[in-house]
Amino acid sequence: MRTTVKVTLHLCFWMLIPLTISFYNWAGQADSFFGLENHSKNFFQIVFEGFGSLFIHPDKGSMIWSLSNLTLIFSYLIAYVVFPATIFYLFYGFFSPEILKNRSRKNMILPVLFILLVPFAIIKLLSLFTLVAWSFLYSLSLTYVITVFFAISGFFFCLLEHWIGMQKLAKENLQSELALLKNQINPHFLFNTLNNIDSLIKSNTDKASETLVKLSDILRYMIYDTNVAKVKLADEIRHIESYVELQKLQFANTQLVSLKVEGNPAGIMVAPMLFIPFVENAFKHCTDKSRPNAIQISFTIQEKQILFESVNISGRSQKINKDLASGVGLNNVRRRLELIYSGSHSLDIKEENNTFFVTLSVTTHEH
Repeated sequence: MRTTVKVTLHLCFWMLIPLTISFYNWAGQADSFFGLENHSKNFFQIVFEGFGSLFIHPDKGSMIWSLSNLTLIFSYLIAYVVFPATIFYLFYGFFSPEILKNRSRKNMILPVLFILLVPFAIIKLLSLFTLVAWSFLYSLSLTYVITVFFAISGFFFCLLEHWIGMQKLAKENLQSELALLKNQINPHFLFNTLNNIDSLIKSNTDKASETLVKLSDILRYMIYDTNVAKVKLADEIRHIESYVELQKLQFANTQLVSLKVEGNPAGIMVAPMLFIPFVENAFKHCTDKSRPNAIQISFTIQEKQILFESVNISGRSQKINKDLASGVGLNNVRRRLELIYSGSHSLDIKEENNTFFVTLSVTTHEH
């Protein structure tokens, strides 16, 4: 929490207390705290005269600079300013941080003893100098109420700042982790594509040039368009289509990939680069790239529900299931899904009859 916000909250708290007391006094719903009996005055008059009666001339029957008047001013300052502020900031800055740091019984003993013993000691001391305006028991009870109120207030302010700080830290950690995971996925895709281009340069320069153009489009999307928390699903699908076209340039089988989109992706926002690792691994681990529709990719969109499916021919000898489950790219995708779509996604990866299946269902909440 920024210092200006802290100062503002504290000022509001300390201003609210006398204003609340003045309001009840003005409304006639409480005893005359400031010694004012005329409720026909407006609220602000009562506020100003109340402060004056406390700290300017509380002993109206004596001179302003008389000992009795100065003694009352001093006692009022102690009772209504110094004592509450001391209790509040002692619990705010000392007791509460220790309790939050280590929630043990030992850390609870000192603040409890303070609340029990200090009010009694103060009232006993003031009564010796006849500075207690009411009876001993009434003054002691009122002091305990004030002590407990400001102790709880100090603990609440400390707890509030601690909670806000933890939320801010958690958000910063989440953003840092998401950025790291995203950066880990993008180079993984880039390295694979550059290796493919290196092979094409030696065998077919025209295809290499065409591949570079496709790669340029993909990198433009990755660098400029995905530097945000969410992207349009339509852009993400176009990016996958470009990637598929780039990969198909390497193979003679023009029917290697089947890519279908059912439903309208317009207006739906998703995390960037969420589906491409599955597509990339489908190409990487497809064991028979000569068969038509050896790789099948589909999007089914219904309102905010996105169903992504990827199917490719696999071979048991390559241990694809183990490789996919432990691969850097897919591990990062799993982590991103847990961070961004916790409780609103399902991911199923399995291998059956030499065929590898990936099914990802995501429920989005942003349009």
